[in-house]
Parts: sequence; C-alpha cells; structure tokens
Amino acid sequence: MSDETLVLREPDVNDGARLHGFVRALHPLAENSVYCNILQCTHFSETTVVAERGGHIIGFVSGYLHPKKANTYFLWQVGVHAEGRGEGLPLRMIQAVLARPVCAQVTTLEATVTASNSASQGLFRRLAQAEGAQCHVTPDYLEATHFGPDNVYPEELFTVTPLSTPGRGQASDGA
Repeated sequence: MSDETLVLREPDVNDGARLHGFVRALHPLAENSVYCNILQCTHFSETTVVAERGGHIIGFVSGYLHPKKANTYFLWQVGVHAEGRGEGLPLRMIQAVLARPVCAQVTTLEATVTASNSASQGLFRRLAQAEGAQCHVTPDYLEATHFGPDNVYPEELFTVTPLSTPGRGQASDGA
C-alpha cells in the first residue's frame, strides 16, 4: 500500500481516454470503446467512481440507475489495478457510489458476472454481508447465445438487496 492519499471521485470527460487505457491493461476485463468510456465519465458520472493515487487511476466502478427498475443500481464494470488490491477497494468504491445523493433511493444492486469470475462473485457476496443484505444469483441470466457466436460464457445475475448505504452520503466521495 502506498503512502499517497487514495482519492475516490466522480469522473469527468478528461477521464474517458484514461479509463479506456486502464481497462485495456486489465485483461480480461471487457474493453469498451473510448466513446463508451467517455459516456461513462460524463452521462453516468454520478454513478461512476474513479480511484486515484498519486494522480494515477488504480480502480473504477461504473454503473447506472436502471431505467426500468425503480431503486436499482446496475453495476456495469469494476476494475482494480494490482497496486490497489488488498485494500478492499472494490467494496469501498461501490459504497462510495451508493452513498451519493443520486443513489438515495437505491435499495438493490444488480450486476452480471460470468460463472468463472470468482473474484466478482466474492465481491458481491462481501457487499451483501457488509450491507446486511441478501445476495441472490440467477444462473444463465444472459446465455452465451445472447452475445453471438464468439462468446461462450453465460452471465449470472447477482442481486444484492436490501442495501443500507444509500442515503447516507455526502456530495464528495473522499477516501
């Protein structure tokens, strides 16, 4: 762990290309277009968090308020660089987003995870434990066939509810 201060903050347009490069370096994390990352950092900035140390991105969480499910935050991606691991950073970033005023009415978090991604599965189970919530898993929520002929990995839907963090936040994330 570095002696430099960890900053959890809302991203802006200048973070789009930086986030793209960060994701590209975190194989096997799914890479989106630079344009998509810019949208994450602008249109969805209130529900995305960037973790920085010494001016370098070491983690991020992106997500959005589900347009068809009231009170649901859909977590799109989470990524942590090796220098940010071992600090509970993924959980801290998720709770930082959920503590923001925009998430004040959120009671449920959803995320899709491949069956082979044990790190993310464990993260959502730890989130449920930290929130005093339940973690439900819906197998084969998105089947491999939904992604086309090149994808052979189905996605399970993880649902964590009821959350306790929403509504307790401030306008600033802090560390």
